[in-house]
Amino acid sequence: MNKEYFSEKLSDTDWVLARLSIALQLTSDEAIIKKATEFEGIEQYLIIREEEDGGCYSIKMTKELLDHASISEDEAWHEAMIHICRDTTLISLDQMMADLMGADYDASFPKSTIHVITTTTKTKGASAILNREALRNFAKHYRTRELIVLPSSKHEMLIIPFDGSMKLEEMSAMVKEVNATEVDPKDRLTDRAYLLRL
Repeated sequence: MNKEYFSEKLSDTDWVLARLSIALQLTSDEAIIKKATEFEGIEQYLIIREEEDGGCYSIKMTKELLDHASISEDEAWHEAMIHICRDTTLISLDQMMADLMGADYDASFPKSTIHVITTTTKTKGASAILNREALRNFAKHYRTRELIVLPSSKHEMLIIPFDGSMKLEEMSAMVKEVNATEVDPKDRLTDRAYLLRL
């Protein structure tokens, strides 16, 4: 990242607005532009996301940075949510596993109802869970108004149509175990599952 270029751009209102996004993290006392989510223990915060040289980097927004760019908090949240909704991707866990293994995905084969929700960059993409329209459309497809949400990491979440038979405590135990064994500590969210009513 060219820091001098980046520093110059932080005063360019249009440049900042075009790159605003939202990320999720554990509830903190950081002095950044943030607010609570409906997921206990997880907060959302504003970032500037930029892609350069095949990589993706971000910076957490503070009141000073927003003031420097002459952007109000309301406008910043509004633009960031537009970008999250535009960049949301939803893929079945089956297809994602096939892609990871370089295998052909057979759409006719009975599929798991577990889906991964993230953003197109997949970096800090767990915030796609804030896209209510995408969640409602997904739930409608499965004829439900309730979803189980598993915070896989800061980069993605898993969603499952709730069928009444799943026990939240068992799902939470699974999240905790996966976090402890598979997820980098800096990428972890909470050790629990959530029931989301739409």
